[in-house]
Amino acid sequence: MGRVSEAASGTLWAVMNPAARGYAVMRRVLESACRDAGLPAPIVATTTVDADGYPQARDAVAAGARVVVVAGGDGTVREVARAVAGTGVELGILPIGTANLFAYNLRLRTRKPLLAVDRALFAPARTVDIGWASWREVTPEGAVGAPTAERPFLVMAGLGHDAATVGTTSPRLKRHLGWLSYLASGARHLFARPLAMRVSLDNAPGRRVQTWTLLVANAGTIPGGIEVFPDAVPDDGLLDVMELPLRTRAQWGPVAFAGLTGHRLDTTALRYTKVRTLWAVPDDPAPLHLDGDDVGPVADLRIRVQHAALRVRAPAGS
Repeated sequence: MGRVSEAASGTLWAVMNPAARGYAVMRRVLESACRDAGLPAPIVATTTVDADGYPQARDAVAAGARVVVVAGGDGTVREVARAVAGTGVELGILPIGTANLFAYNLRLRTRKPLLAVDRALFAPARTVDIGWASWREVTPEGAVGAPTAERPFLVMAGLGHDAATVGTTSPRLKRHLGWLSYLASGARHLFARPLAMRVSLDNAPGRRVQTWTLLVANAGTIPGGIEVFPDAVPDDGLLDVMELPLRTRAQWGPVAFAGLTGHRLDTTALRYTKVRTLWAVPDDPAPLHLDGDDVGPVADLRIRVQHAALRVRAPAGS
């Protein structure tokens, strides 16, 4: 750890989630690695329930940070990315917590804290796209709100029954099983009826769709090596859309086989499209998730891609 890159030679800002599993070890390794490399001690800002990473990272950018290291799960990484997107500030990721889907797709997930820190401090930066989503929330009483401000997603946004799976997965199950908890919870929604919605891609006229879920992805792989989006590339300036118009239990066979064996999900039961923008309006409020974090029921969903918005430190070839 004696190397000092030009980008790492200034003050290092770190936004860390103290509630995430592995926080204490990762912070200790980060501070030790900076000492060993002759770097200034990192300025560490911990997240809270009310400040989930965005304000801390925004302050770091305003203070002139050239790199921000984030330690947490996908939710914390997403909020830090929201602050640094489009600024040119480099992002180092220390994956701790539950799923770490974004880190998984960039080959950053590791059980070795020292390796994670080494990558965050010294790996070259690559440009990555980011997805932005806005929606109208629906209250328990059925009232529809105004469109929200845009929020980012780094891996996938889902509208439909996969989001319902996320919403019914208990925090305790997530803590003990990690990403497997979603599979355990998902069985109860497997044969739910498809949802009716109108979908417009790249500002084309809307068309009627019947689908189990509508998935929009910036990156395509989930843990276990399952390629949900076989052709998704996180830096091509496009988002990948998948519809699942499954109406019978027999149609789930190829999908289940692909999921259990880690094969590509490229069965004829699925429909794939590449887009820059999307607008979906379900006939009835439908649940939404961003990177596996439950948003709740929404009346509509607008999505766009921002090309090369992030500069993420990652191993070559990731």
